[in-house]
Amino acid sequence: MAWNRLMKTSTPQEPTAATPTAGVSRKVVVRRWLIGLAAAAAIFWACSAVSGFFENLGGGPIRSAADYREQDIKTREAGRRAIGGLRPGAGNADWMTEEGSTSCVDDLGFDGDDVSRKQPRYEWNLRYAGKAEYLADLGRLRAAWGRRGWKTEDKPAPEPVNPDRPTLRWPGIRTTDDHGVTVAVGIDRYTGKPVLSADGGCVRYRKDDGVAARERTGAAGGKSPARKGTVTYDDGVEVSMGPARPFTPAPGGTDAPAAHTYRVPVTVTNRSGAPVDLRSHDIGSYADAKSGLRRLTGYPAELGAGGPHRVPEGESMRVEYVFTAETEPSHLELAYGPGEFHTSCTWRLSVPWTSSSDVAQWS
Repeated sequence: MAWNRLMKTSTPQEPTAATPTAGVSRKVVVRRWLIGLAAAAAIFWACSAVSGFFENLGGGPIRSAADYREQDIKTREAGRRAIGGLRPGAGNADWMTEEGSTSCVDDLGFDGDDVSRKQPRYEWNLRYAGKAEYLADLGRLRAAWGRRGWKTEDKPAPEPVNPDRPTLRWPGIRTTDDHGVTVAVGIDRYTGKPVLSADGGCVRYRKDDGVAARERTGAAGGKSPARKGTVTYDDGVEVSMGPARPFTPAPGGTDAPAAHTYRVPVTVTNRSGAPVDLRSHDIGSYADAKSGLRRLTGYPAELGAGGPHRVPEGESMRVEYVFTAETEPSHLELAYGPGEFHTSCTWRLSVPWTSSSDVAQWS
């Protein structure tokens, strides 16, 4: 009887289907996650490849005008450094000539109105009494480049452009420095003479993104007008402006002055490693309805129809702009940036009072 009760209470259950373990679920999740990650990576790579293809087709990434200015300075420095490594008398840093490039052009129309491109490339003529001196200098440069960790590539002697005029059959060398500047020494296939070249490559840049001002003082430093001021740019170029003085233009000009005319001196000091090309339209004024301030187009005379005036490294240049107004302005509010590659800054120049005694204080 007890045995029967035990059998009834312990009747075996029907077996149930096994449920998936936690380990199997994790494997499935991880596998799906890896597949999704791989697909996303493939899509990202494809987009990057397409973007890189069109970027390279267009001439490379778009940088700033300040970047071009910096690359230009580094290209000049690389060439001058190489000249300094040659035997005395073989070259001179002042023998530099700027070479144009036919490859750094926007043939396909990728650049917009605010984008430009240039290729800083310079050459220096070299002088040697014979091949032995030339090869000795190649050895000096090869050793100097090796100490910097730069790889030297050998260049075969160029084929003469005109077979009837044989040129020197001397080999050459070249390297690329840490800034992407290619420095080479060889025989120019057109002139048949030894040259050293420095090529910074083609640079696309935004024209309105120039070298920034790192310090502003006086009339350029705040909202209150001042007699004069100074702006110092990141590359070492310095601009000083003022004081404004009353001015009477010579009669007979095509641009007639108004009742109140002022002469504004501007001095540009170039402490950078590349020239600054000044242009007459580098300056502008904020004309208001009350005074009608405008610039007389015949000034500065130094920046006339002959094109930009170059300020070499280590030198200064002073020019004088002339502004005129129908009614006496409270101050002159001007915008000025030297050349193509420096940002324009706002200047607020005080103007002299109208009494003769007060005007004398500004002279």
